[in-house]
Amino acid sequence: MSKLSFRDLFKSDTLERDHSFVPYIPSEDEITSEAHGLGMPFPDLTLDERLVSAPSAAILFISLTCSSCIDLLPKLLTFSNTYTGILLLISSASLEDNNELAHYYDYPFPVITMAENSYKSQFKLDATPSAIILEHGLMKQRFTIEDINHLYRELGLDRGGE
Repeated sequence: MSKLSFRDLFKSDTLERDHSFVPYIPSEDEITSEAHGLGMPFPDLTLDERLVSAPSAAILFISLTCSSCIDLLPKLLTFSNTYTGILLLISSASLEDNNELAHYYDYPFPVITMAENSYKSQFKLDATPSAIILEHGLMKQRFTIEDINHLYRELGLDRGGE
C-alpha cells in the first residue's frame, strides 16, 4: 500500500478508485441490539431452569447498600402477586442476609446471592436496582428501576388496589 498525501486524496482518479468501497454502517436497531444484548439468549439460564421456556421472566438486581433498592424490598411481594411470569431477585448481600430478607418479607420467589461486580459485568448493568426481562430465555428489556411504579409501567402491569 502506498502513502497518499492529503492533496492526493482529492484527485479525481483517487476518488473514482475509492467509489467501489462502501463502508458498512449498522442500523440503529443493530447498534442498540448488540450494545444491550437484546434479543440474545440470557447469559446465565442456569439461575433457574424454567427461564429457557418461560413466556415471561423478570430478573431484578439489588444491592443492600443502595437506598433505592431498599425502598423496593417491601413492595416486591405485592409486585410478585401481580406479575404472572417467573420472578428472580439477585442480591449482593450475603447468603444469610438474603435468606433472612426472603423470610422477613415472605417472598414466594427465589433470592439469589451474587457479588455486585459480578452481576454488573456479566449482565452489563450500569446501576442498581436493575431489571432484565426475558421471553422464552431471550432478553427483551434491560433497565434501571426508578421506583416500583416504573417497574409496573415497563412491564405493562396495573398496580391494582395499591
